[in-house]
Amino acid sequence: MTFQSPPGTTALNRSSRRVTLQAALNQVVSQEAHRNELQLSYVRAGVLFISLLLDIAVFLFPQALLGKDHVPPTVVIISTCANLFALGLVVILRQGLSMEALQRWQVIIPIFDNLLLWAFITNIWRVLGETQPLILTNVVAFCSLVAISGGLRLSRRAALLTSLLALVNFAYGAVLFQLNPALALFAGITVLGTGFLGMRMAVIVRRHVKNESGRVLMAQFLPKTVVEAAFESPLDLLQQPQKCQVTIVVTDLRQFTHFAESLEPQAALDFLDRYQGVLATIVERQGGWVDKFMGDGMLAVFGAPDPLENHACSALTAATAMVREVQQISPLAMGIGVHSGPVVAGCLGTVGRLEFTVIGDTVNVAARLEALTKTLGHGLLVSETTQRQAGAFPLRSVGRHSLRGRAQTLELFTLS
Repeated sequence: MTFQSPPGTTALNRSSRRVTLQAALNQVVSQEAHRNELQLSYVRAGVLFISLLLDIAVFLFPQALLGKDHVPPTVVIISTCANLFALGLVVILRQGLSMEALQRWQVIIPIFDNLLLWAFITNIWRVLGETQPLILTNVVAFCSLVAISGGLRLSRRAALLTSLLALVNFAYGAVLFQLNPALALFAGITVLGTGFLGMRMAVIVRRHVKNESGRVLMAQFLPKTVVEAAFESPLDLLQQPQKCQVTIVVTDLRQFTHFAESLEPQAALDFLDRYQGVLATIVERQGGWVDKFMGDGMLAVFGAPDPLENHACSALTAATAMVREVQQISPLAMGIGVHSGPVVAGCLGTVGRLEFTVIGDTVNVAARLEALTKTLGHGLLVSETTQRQAGAFPLRSVGRHSLRGRAQTLELFTLS
């Protein structure tokens, strides 16, 4: 018998998986960028609100605070408008933005911040005049804060734009207050250095996001608990294997080696890719995870390392779905063994090569049951332990049988 995958099916499956994974990684980047921008919006709104209160106080009591008869109302008007705009940004960001929209806002917001800085410098100059050069310490501080804020953005372009605009604002302030050229150069270098630090911060933030993306990617291969332990406390993952009550599902295709002889290597790979992809999807759908693929075989675990309520029923639901769906894509018969019991879940190997897996007699029994399907003529064999735990699952007994390497017999069940 020969087999050919439907034209383009395997490539389509791989492309679909790639698109899905890429979407997940993009989602991580988008969420982190949005979270950082939202935090900046809170800080901006808070600083501007405090500034508004000070501007109102200066406007109402100019003589007491500044020794002047009056202060132009434009100070309060500009500060009020800035606060309204800042609050509007908070509202927009709290509602959430797409990655494309966020990228646009990460260009617009730095421009807004620097326009505010420009207005702040201009207002100080109008109120205090050129005779108050010491206020430039505040100007330098604000320019540096704006410059370094770009580091929290994931876009190198946004960080560079923020730094350059902050430097332009400082140069504007230095001209207005007629700052000594030497002092202006020194302060300008300070602002520029702060901006450079902000750009380096952007690299660190992107690296953090890449780590989060790696976490998403690893979650496609390992249970969530294992991935979290690997990133948060890897030594605990190595030192603390845990005992779990699980249900093990072992599968194998009949005569696959002979079947593969008639196929080109690429066709055999395409077939396995499609076949194992179906099995993995079914396992994940029922709350389990694939411990390993063994050529045309698979070992799936339900209940470790994350506890799974009624893992036996979930495993049997997955096994029956495998029987049904594999018949539609494979010309070969499949054997499935299902057994429940204790295992130890943990890492095996050396520092150079580690593998998270489950070990125990439960795994061996499931593998023996799968092998026994060849001689008993049933595609699915379930141990009495799993049958008892699964409750009212529709199974029928096929009698007691001995397993290779075990003295005691075990009552086995198959689908009704």
